[in-house]
Amino acid sequence: MRDTDDRLLPGPGGPRRYRLDARRFRGPLHTPARNDHEQHDSDDLAGLVELARALVAEGFTAWIYERVRRPTPWPEAWDLRLVTQLDPDRSRG
Repeated sequence: MRDTDDRLLPGPGGPRRYRLDARRFRGPLHTPARNDHEQHDSDDLAGLVELARALVAEGFTAWIYERVRRPTPWPEAWDLRLVTQLDPDRSRG
């Protein structure tokens, strides 16, 4: 979905949209041994949390954001508000 696609906008009382970003990075920045990235959009927060947990089990760090409309200065723009972050170091304890 594009950021300016109005067909799938949550209206008043409509479904919320969420974005999952997950990254697995190993090694130095100039020559990483691993740099994997996953991205998913959904209106099902519980489903994204389950997907994030599975990715964290594989070594990813995951961030889930709520996509919200910004009223000004451009009402067609999206803002991302962090809902939660999951990472492998915190899940082991």
